[in-house]
Amino acid sequence: MDKGKIKIDLSNYLNNDIKTDFAGYQPKILEAINKLYNSKDQMEAMTGWLNLPHDKKMYKNIAETSQKTLDEKKYEHLLVIGIGGSSLGAQALLEGLNTPLWSRLSKGKRKGALTIDFIDNLDPQIIRTVLSRLKLNKTLFLIISKGGGTLETIVPMLIAKEWIEEDFYKQCIFVTTEGKGLLYKLGNEKNIPMFYIPENVGGRYSVFSPVGLLPASLCGLDILEIQKGIEDADNLCREVNLKTNIAAIIALSAYFSYASGKNIFVLMPYSTCLKRFVDWFVQLWAESLGKNTKGSTPLSAIGATDQHSQIQMFNEGPNDKLICFLKINKHKRDLVVPDFSFESEELKLYANHKVGKILNLELDATRKALGERKRPNILIT
Repeated sequence: MDKGKIKIDLSNYLNNDIKTDFAGYQPKILEAINKLYNSKDQMEAMTGWLNLPHDKKMYKNIAETSQKTLDEKKYEHLLVIGIGGSSLGAQALLEGLNTPLWSRLSKGKRKGALTIDFIDNLDPQIIRTVLSRLKLNKTLFLIISKGGGTLETIVPMLIAKEWIEEDFYKQCIFVTTEGKGLLYKLGNEKNIPMFYIPENVGGRYSVFSPVGLLPASLCGLDILEIQKGIEDADNLCREVNLKTNIAAIIALSAYFSYASGKNIFVLMPYSTCLKRFVDWFVQLWAESLGKNTKGSTPLSAIGATDQHSQIQMFNEGPNDKLICFLKINKHKRDLVVPDFSFESEELKLYANHKVGKILNLELDATRKALGERKRPNILIT
């Protein structure tokens, strides 16, 4: 099953003891899609995030604001203060499409884009360390809270304000809900630039609003190109044919697994760049599905790192999990293993192979081992 460049492999899922009925659930999928996309009251359903991929005016406005900020060359660094959905989505976007080590790159390699840090918890050691290592007069502060008064956001903001001798608010942009909350009130009083999160967009779904797009744009990502990809993904999720709607296939796979007693859903990409993506997934899954004593438990894992820890449990522990592997077919900035076989014949095995290929071979071997033990898993590439 594939649509465009995205493919899903259920071969290690269908040969297990999970009771499935994909064809029988086709009408229910159609009903769910119609209900989701044709809700008359998006405020009640909190489905405003479905509009975000198509709001080209918003993307253009954010891109222009970011470029103007970069052209002024007033700032070198961006500090995002927010928690949960006000932080995780942006981190997933930046690390997945840039690199987790973005801020360590030279200014030339960043092409003048800002470096970035996040304060996403009330940990005094982290707050102090982050603030003490920055050139605060060269830092743009992005304060994000949908409600406008989130404790874990306001406290670090006030500490940062105390640390800066100049007018702190002149170095701020607020992202909040229009018309209410502390940040909105403060923004109006202090004439602080503000971007708004639509009220019908839940915080954990706000990554493709200014919450995620501002950090992305200020840190070198082309959000106008991202918008095209999001729109394509949204169109894919609207497919009424179950064979081509990969989101629906994954949802049903998880549902059938849960109904068969597999109450843990593991997301395991083979890429450190997707670690924050998995953290964000865990939030989305847990907050959305953990209701009325029901819902499977999301678990994060990273390949190949967790082959040396959690895979032991996945392979020989309780058979209560569905594992979803993510494979990157073509790794950016790949490396080739040099040939040092002249030093040792044993090193010849590794010579001249791409590191990304080796990583993917490890994924394939792990899937095979789990499949042989009837541990259900699916693969998305």
